[in-house]
Amino acid sequence: MKQDELLEILRNGESSAVEFKTEDVHENTLAEEIAAFANFEGGTVLIGVDDNGVPVGCTRRDIEEFVVNVCRHNIRPALIPRIERVYIEDRQILAVTVPRGETAYSTNRGLYYIRVGSTKQVPTQQELLRLFQQKNVLQFDETPVLKAAVQSIDPAKVNAYLAHLQQSPLDMETEELLIRELLHLSVLTALDGGPCPTLAGLLMFGKHPQRYFPAYSVLCGAYQGDDFSGDCIREKELTGTLDNIIEDTLAFLKLTMPQTATSAQGIQNKTSYAYPVEALREGIVNAVCHRDYAISGSSIRVFLFQNRLEIRSPGGLPNTMTLDSIRYRQFTRNQMIASFLTGYGYMERRGKGILRMLKSCEQAGIRCTFTLAPDQGEFVITYTM
Repeated sequence: MKQDELLEILRNGESSAVEFKTEDVHENTLAEEIAAFANFEGGTVLIGVDDNGVPVGCTRRDIEEFVVNVCRHNIRPALIPRIERVYIEDRQILAVTVPRGETAYSTNRGLYYIRVGSTKQVPTQQELLRLFQQKNVLQFDETPVLKAAVQSIDPAKVNAYLAHLQQSPLDMETEELLIRELLHLSVLTALDGGPCPTLAGLLMFGKHPQRYFPAYSVLCGAYQGDDFSGDCIREKELTGTLDNIIEDTLAFLKLTMPQTATSAQGIQNKTSYAYPVEALREGIVNAVCHRDYAISGSSIRVFLFQNRLEIRSPGGLPNTMTLDSIRYRQFTRNQMIASFLTGYGYMERRGKGILRMLKSCEQAGIRCTFTLAPDQGEFVITYTM
């Protein structure tokens, strides 16, 4: 870091990427700040700067060793920051740059922190779950749904899934045998208080999944104009298990989007839709499989306007993915859900769904684009005529 860069940072003050500390900072406090940056997008701690942004400097000879020891012994797992000495006149400032972590970091006291604006915060339970999910520490769809019971699972749905796999149906001779098989399928998980459904198991095979998670639905709307100011043609909230939601969403779109009927060989009528059905199916499956289920208060939203169709899925891109790489790389946020959907035939293990969707749109003369909402909280697939 050059002196003019440091002066610019000092003028701008603390932010989501910058923290000021004097050299007498306690080791626990410094560990908390560094962990918060690693759990966010990374950032820089400037040691030798007071809260007002005044460069008071460092006089400790062991200041660099102190920082290294904090990073190695007060943070779990240990990390290695970039440490630079920058001088303003005769005052030494230590710039400690923390990279964005690939895992979740805590202090040696077992405390997790996240960066919120210009402050570190203890995450809520929901935020901590999302952090673990983003860092691939936890597969959220494998977590137990404590409010649900074994009776929340519909064995008939499980048997339909097993039939797709050409496997034998569940052994329902006794409850013990049934539970054992559902545990083996990861539809249930074993806890000290007894078995209960996993989130993936409930969403795929539950009797009423939205009883426990009302927002795990799809909100569909069709409108006359190019935005919400146009008259509403039809709106509907679609609920049920994920396979039902996929089929019902596709049925909603086929019913509401423009279509033409042509005669095939002069005998049968063939219906052509404004948007390729196969591409829409891929987009819906993508949203249902890869949405961030840790965001429990938001639904998938599907909007059909005069000039475009949008599928909006809660959550940004999974860790390590970008809008450019999503076409070619495979990364599954919800591996158990993806496994179940693959068994149903909605997905394939090669991860070619995005490319297949793009090819289908190109052949139909439809433009397909991927974007993120301004707050990075929604992944949006847009089909444009």
